[in-house]
Amino acid sequence: MDDHTRPGPSRERSAGIGLLTHLSGRRLLRPDYAGSGLTEDPTEVLTLDHLVKQVIAAADHAGLDSFDLAGFSLGSAVAVRLAALYPGRVDRLVLIGGFINGADPRSRLQFGLWADLARRDPAALARLMMLTGFSHTFLAGIADMEAIVSDMVSGGNWEGFARQAELDLRVDVSQDLSLIRAPTLVIGNRCDQMVDPAASTTLAAGIAAATLAWLEGPHLSLMERPDAAAELLLRHLAD
Repeated sequence: MDDHTRPGPSRERSAGIGLLTHLSGRRLLRPDYAGSGLTEDPTEVLTLDHLVKQVIAAADHAGLDSFDLAGFSLGSAVAVRLAALYPGRVDRLVLIGGFINGADPRSRLQFGLWADLARRDPAALARLMMLTGFSHTFLAGIADMEAIVSDMVSGGNWEGFARQAELDLRVDVSQDLSLIRAPTLVIGNRCDQMVDPAASTTLAAGIAAATLAWLEGPHLSLMERPDAAAELLLRHLAD
Protein backbone atom coordinates (compact mmCIF):
# COMPACT_ATOMS: atom_id res chain seq x y z
CA MET A 1 0.00 0.00 0.00
CA ASP A 2 1.55 3.35 -0.82
CA ASP A 3 -1.10 3.30 1.31
CA HIS A 4 -2.33 0.78 -1.26
CA THR A 5 -3.49 -2.75 -0.54
CA ARG A 6 -4.24 -5.84 -2.63
CA PRO A 7 -5.93 -8.45 -0.47
CA GLY A 8 -6.25 -11.96 -1.81
CA PRO A 9 -7.01 -15.47 -0.72
CA SER A 10 -5.21 -18.41 -2.35
CA ARG A 11 -6.63 -18.16 -5.87
CA GLU A 12 -6.79 -14.35 -5.73
CA ARG A 13 -3.23 -14.09 -4.44
CA SER A 14 -1.91 -16.40 -7.15
CA ALA A 15 -3.72 -14.47 -9.85
CA GLY A 16 -2.25 -11.19 -8.63
CA ILE A 17 1.39 -12.28 -8.59
CA GLY A 18 1.99 -11.19 -12.19
CA LEU A 19 0.94 -7.63 -11.33
CA LEU A 20 3.82 -7.15 -8.91
CA THR A 21 6.45 -6.41 -11.52
CA HIS A 22 4.18 -3.67 -12.90
CA LEU A 23 3.54 -2.10 -9.48
CA SER A 24 7.15 -1.84 -8.33
CA GLY A 25 6.81 1.87 -7.57
CA ARG A 26 4.12 1.35 -4.97
CA ARG A 27 4.10 -0.01 -1.44
CA LEU A 28 1.92 -3.14 -1.39
CA LEU A 29 0.22 -4.99 1.43
CA ARG A 30 -1.15 -8.39 0.35
CA PRO A 31 -2.47 -10.28 3.39
CA ASP A 32 -3.55 -13.90 3.11
CA TYR A 33 -7.13 -14.48 4.20
CA ALA A 34 -8.09 -17.25 6.59
CA GLY A 35 -7.48 -20.54 4.79
CA SER A 36 -4.65 -19.18 2.65
CA GLY A 37 -0.89 -19.05 2.79
CA LEU A 38 0.56 -18.89 6.30
CA THR A 39 -2.54 -17.41 7.91
CA GLU A 40 -3.67 -19.63 10.78
CA ASP A 41 -7.31 -19.17 11.71
CA PRO A 42 -9.55 -21.78 13.37
CA THR A 43 -12.73 -20.17 11.99
CA GLU A 44 -14.69 -22.94 10.32
CA VAL A 45 -17.39 -20.88 8.63
CA LEU A 46 -16.00 -17.77 6.98
CA THR A 47 -17.89 -14.52 6.50
CA LEU A 48 -17.07 -11.41 4.51
CA ASP A 49 -17.00 -9.39 7.72
CA HIS A 50 -14.43 -11.77 9.20
CA LEU A 51 -12.15 -11.34 6.18
CA VAL A 52 -12.69 -7.58 6.20
CA LYS A 53 -11.49 -7.46 9.81
CA GLN A 54 -8.36 -9.37 8.79
CA VAL A 55 -7.57 -6.82 6.07
CA ILE A 56 -8.22 -3.90 8.44
CA ALA A 57 -6.00 -5.53 11.07
CA ALA A 58 -3.21 -5.88 8.50
CA ALA A 59 -3.56 -2.20 7.55
CA ASP A 60 -3.56 -1.17 11.22
CA HIS A 61 -0.46 -3.27 11.85
CA ALA A 62 1.25 -1.53 8.92
CA GLY A 63 0.30 1.86 10.35
CA LEU A 64 -1.97 2.84 7.46
CA ASP A 65 -4.84 5.17 8.22
CA SER A 66 -6.11 5.17 4.64
CA PHE A 67 -5.19 3.30 1.49
CA ASP A 68 -6.16 2.44 -2.05
CA LEU A 69 -7.83 -0.96 -2.15
CA ALA A 70 -8.05 -3.53 -4.93
CA GLY A 71 -9.76 -6.92 -4.80
CA PHE A 72 -10.06 -9.75 -7.29
CA SER A 73 -12.88 -12.34 -7.49
CA LEU A 74 -13.90 -13.16 -3.89
CA GLY A 75 -11.47 -10.42 -2.91
CA SER A 76 -13.66 -7.99 -4.82
CA ALA A 77 -16.59 -8.78 -2.52
CA VAL A 78 -14.35 -8.31 0.52
CA ALA A 79 -13.19 -4.97 -0.88
CA VAL A 80 -16.77 -3.85 -1.48
CA ARG A 81 -17.79 -4.71 2.09
CA LEU A 82 -14.69 -3.02 3.53
CA ALA A 83 -15.23 0.16 1.51
CA ALA A 84 -18.87 0.24 2.65
CA LEU A 85 -18.08 -0.33 6.33
CA TYR A 86 -14.98 1.88 6.49
CA PRO A 87 -15.54 4.65 3.92
CA GLY A 88 -13.01 6.96 5.55
CA ARG A 89 -10.19 4.48 5.13
CA VAL A 90 -10.45 3.73 1.39
CA ASP A 91 -9.07 6.41 -0.90
CA ARG A 92 -9.63 4.63 -4.23
CA LEU A 93 -11.20 1.27 -5.00
CA VAL A 94 -10.56 -1.25 -7.78
CA LEU A 95 -12.77 -4.32 -8.25
CA ILE A 96 -11.54 -7.00 -10.68
CA GLY A 97 -13.58 -9.98 -11.87
CA GLY A 98 -16.04 -9.46 -9.05
CA PHE A 99 -19.59 -10.56 -8.37
CA ILE A 100 -22.45 -9.33 -6.21
CA ASN A 101 -23.67 -12.71 -5.02
CA GLY A 102 -23.32 -16.42 -5.69
CA ALA A 103 -27.03 -17.14 -5.76
CA ASP A 104 -27.59 -17.87 -9.45
CA PRO A 105 -27.80 -21.56 -10.44
CA ARG A 106 -24.52 -21.68 -12.36
CA SER A 107 -22.54 -20.02 -9.57
CA ARG A 108 -24.04 -22.38 -7.01
CA LEU A 109 -23.13 -25.35 -9.18
CA GLN A 110 -19.58 -24.09 -9.65
CA PHE A 111 -18.80 -23.03 -6.08
CA GLY A 112 -20.40 -26.16 -4.63
CA LEU A 113 -18.30 -28.29 -6.99
CA TRP A 114 -15.17 -26.39 -6.01
CA ALA A 115 -15.78 -27.03 -2.33
CA ASP A 116 -16.51 -30.71 -2.93
CA LEU A 117 -13.48 -31.31 -5.15
CA ALA A 118 -11.18 -29.32 -2.86
CA ARG A 119 -11.84 -31.88 -0.15
CA ARG A 120 -12.09 -35.03 -2.29
CA ASP A 121 -9.91 -34.53 -5.37
CA PRO A 122 -7.69 -31.42 -5.44
CA ALA A 123 -6.00 -32.54 -8.66
CA ALA A 124 -9.35 -32.63 -10.46
CA LEU A 125 -10.16 -29.17 -9.11
CA ALA A 126 -6.79 -27.83 -10.25
CA ARG A 127 -7.47 -29.12 -13.77
CA LEU A 128 -10.97 -27.67 -13.75
CA MET A 129 -9.75 -24.26 -12.62
CA MET A 130 -7.10 -24.20 -15.35
CA LEU A 131 -9.68 -25.24 -17.93
CA THR A 132 -12.20 -22.57 -16.97
CA GLY A 133 -9.83 -19.88 -15.68
CA PHE A 134 -7.46 -19.56 -18.64
CA SER A 135 -7.84 -18.98 -22.36
CA HIS A 136 -7.28 -21.64 -25.03
CA THR A 137 -4.21 -19.75 -26.28
CA PHE A 138 -2.63 -19.54 -22.83
CA LEU A 139 -3.17 -23.24 -22.09
CA ALA A 140 -1.81 -24.19 -25.50
CA GLY A 141 1.50 -22.67 -24.47
CA ILE A 142 1.93 -24.88 -21.40
CA ALA A 143 4.22 -27.78 -22.25
CA ASP A 144 3.76 -29.85 -19.07
CA MET A 145 0.22 -29.43 -17.79
CA GLU A 146 0.52 -32.20 -15.20
CA ALA A 147 3.58 -30.57 -13.65
CA ILE A 148 1.52 -27.42 -13.11
CA VAL A 149 -1.32 -29.47 -11.59
CA SER A 150 1.13 -31.26 -9.31
CA ASP A 151 2.56 -27.95 -8.11
CA MET A 152 -0.93 -26.60 -7.45
CA VAL A 153 -1.92 -29.68 -5.46
CA SER A 154 1.23 -29.76 -3.34
CA GLY A 155 1.20 -26.03 -2.68
CA GLY A 156 -2.49 -25.52 -1.97
CA ASN A 157 -4.38 -25.26 1.31
CA TRP A 158 -7.37 -27.17 -0.01
CA GLU A 159 -9.46 -27.22 3.15
CA GLY A 160 -9.04 -23.46 3.31
CA PHE A 161 -9.99 -23.23 -0.37
CA ALA A 162 -13.13 -25.26 0.35
CA ARG A 163 -14.16 -22.85 3.10
CA GLN A 164 -13.64 -19.92 0.78
CA ALA A 165 -15.67 -21.60 -1.98
CA GLU A 166 -18.47 -22.09 0.53
CA LEU A 167 -18.24 -18.40 1.34
CA ASP A 168 -18.60 -17.68 -2.40
CA LEU A 169 -22.01 -19.32 -2.13
CA ARG A 170 -23.06 -16.98 0.69
CA VAL A 171 -21.67 -13.72 -0.71
CA ASP A 172 -24.17 -10.89 -1.10
CA VAL A 173 -22.89 -7.31 -1.33
CA SER A 174 -26.00 -5.88 -2.98
CA GLN A 175 -26.73 -3.66 0.04
CA ASP A 176 -23.15 -2.41 0.26
CA LEU A 177 -22.80 -0.84 -3.17
CA SER A 178 -24.74 2.35 -2.44
CA LEU A 179 -22.58 2.97 0.68
CA ILE A 180 -19.31 3.18 -1.24
CA ARG A 181 -17.88 6.70 -1.44
CA ALA A 182 -14.42 6.02 -2.85
CA PRO A 183 -13.78 6.65 -6.55
CA THR A 184 -14.18 3.17 -8.02
CA LEU A 185 -12.91 1.34 -11.07
CA VAL A 186 -14.62 -1.95 -11.96
CA ILE A 187 -12.61 -4.20 -14.29
CA GLY A 188 -14.48 -7.05 -15.96
CA ASN A 189 -13.14 -9.96 -18.01
CA ARG A 190 -15.05 -10.27 -21.27
CA CYS A 191 -14.31 -14.00 -21.76
CA ASP A 192 -14.83 -15.01 -18.12
CA GLN A 193 -16.11 -18.58 -17.63
CA MET A 194 -15.98 -18.49 -13.84
CA VAL A 195 -17.86 -15.25 -13.16
CA ASP A 196 -20.50 -13.89 -15.50
CA PRO A 197 -19.02 -10.77 -17.15
CA ALA A 198 -22.40 -9.12 -16.67
CA ALA A 199 -21.67 -9.06 -12.93
CA SER A 200 -19.06 -6.34 -13.51
CA THR A 201 -21.63 -4.22 -15.31
CA THR A 202 -24.02 -4.64 -12.40
CA LEU A 203 -21.31 -3.78 -9.86
CA ALA A 204 -20.41 -0.59 -11.70
CA ALA A 205 -24.06 0.41 -12.05
CA GLY A 206 -24.62 0.07 -8.30
CA ILE A 207 -21.70 2.27 -7.21
CA ALA A 208 -21.98 6.03 -7.55
CA ALA A 209 -19.85 7.38 -10.41
CA ALA A 210 -17.99 4.09 -10.86
CA THR A 211 -15.99 3.57 -14.05
CA LEU A 212 -16.25 0.27 -15.94
CA ALA A 213 -13.33 -1.10 -17.98
CA TRP A 214 -12.68 -4.46 -19.63
CA LEU A 215 -9.86 -6.93 -20.06
CA GLU A 216 -10.19 -8.99 -23.23
CA GLY A 217 -9.62 -12.32 -21.55
CA PRO A 218 -10.75 -14.99 -19.07
CA HIS A 219 -11.22 -14.85 -15.30
CA LEU A 220 -7.48 -15.21 -14.74
CA SER A 221 -6.57 -12.38 -17.08
CA LEU A 222 -4.42 -11.01 -14.26
CA MET A 223 -2.07 -13.92 -14.92
CA GLU A 224 -2.36 -13.86 -18.71
CA ARG A 225 -2.18 -10.07 -19.23
CA PRO A 226 -0.87 -8.46 -16.04
CA ASP A 227 0.48 -5.56 -18.09
CA ALA A 228 -2.99 -4.62 -19.36
CA ALA A 229 -4.51 -4.98 -15.90
CA ALA A 230 -1.77 -2.88 -14.32
CA GLU A 231 -2.24 -0.13 -16.89
CA LEU A 232 -5.93 0.19 -16.02
CA LEU A 233 -5.28 0.00 -12.29
CA LEU A 234 -2.43 2.53 -12.22
CA ARG A 235 -4.34 4.98 -14.40
CA HIS A 236 -7.23 4.94 -11.93
CA LEU A 237 -4.99 5.28 -8.88
CA ALA A 238 -3.16 8.22 -10.46
CA ASP A 239 -6.32 10.24 -11.24
